Amino acid sequence: MTRLRVLVFGGTGAGKTSLCNELSGRERPVGSQARGVTAKSHFFAPFDLGQHTVELVDTVGLHESLEGTVPADQAALALVDLLQSAREGFHLMIHVSRAGRLTRQHEQDHELFVEQLTQHRVPCLLVVTGCENEEPMTQWVEQNRASFERFGYAGIVATCFGRGGPLESHFAPLRQASREAVLAALARHALPEPALVYGGSTAITFNEALSRLWNAAVEILGLPARCRRQVNESAYALLKRVGVPDEVADLMVAHIPELMEEVGNKLPVPMLGRVLRQVSAQVLQRWHQSRGSR
Repeated sequence: MTRLRVLVFGGTGAGKTSLCNELSGRERPVGSQARGVTAKSHFFAPFDLGQHTVELVDTVGLHESLEGTVPADQAALALVDLLQSAREGFHLMIHVSRAGRLTRQHEQDHELFVEQLTQHRVPCLLVVTGCENEEPMTQWVEQNRASFERFGYAGIVATCFGRGGPLESHFAPLRQASREAVLAALARHALPEPALVYGGSTAITFNEALSRLWNAAVEILGLPARCRRQVNESAYALLKRVGVPDEVADLMVAHIPELMEEVGNKLPVPMLGRVLRQVSAQVLQRWHQSRGSR
């Protein structure tokens, strides 16, 4: 069986975790308040879909805020975590959005994930939640399909993932129909091989991907201009400058050996990539030991 990696993203309260719970048969907490419950990317246990095994990656809501602002260190933590989740690439993305007026947040999420993170390398489905009051459930999607044409979604699926309460008898069959519709679209539109975000044949390093994603997030999240990465500034220096805790900056530094291997593999010297990785790993280990002895 082949494994399909699917990245799920969308605004806080859109229904990302409810979707992942329904598709995977798992039960993670679902938020009912304005603040989301996913503090970092979460990998759901793989489940079978025909000849495939599907792994869902539920992402943090990057629009989470505290008193109207997103602290730079929290934004950095979310982006580093997101890129780590993207290391093996994806076969498909699912943008989760609630039925209603098209918002600026919807546009920003699409820009950050589709345009900046994957650079349109990965097909993206739009799953519209909250369609339980439509008859048929696809009515809202059909009436508003033209509004989404500019995003280039591979497909749009109307769904209901409501659960419990006095309307459970109404929700249950709609959830089942929604699950079947999303899984059918997933199988139809997923790439045969994962598209990488960085590394491999992309000629893009983790460091470069983080810089691109970070500067886009600075604009989208309305962070101060001083938070933009400066010319020739290392990613580690940037993280420390904006107040990222040591453990997060160290997480970034931990990628140095693999970045050095990528550089070495591009040069016409046999085994150079492996040598650079081993040497940089040793240097990094000594650096950590020296910090621990302070």
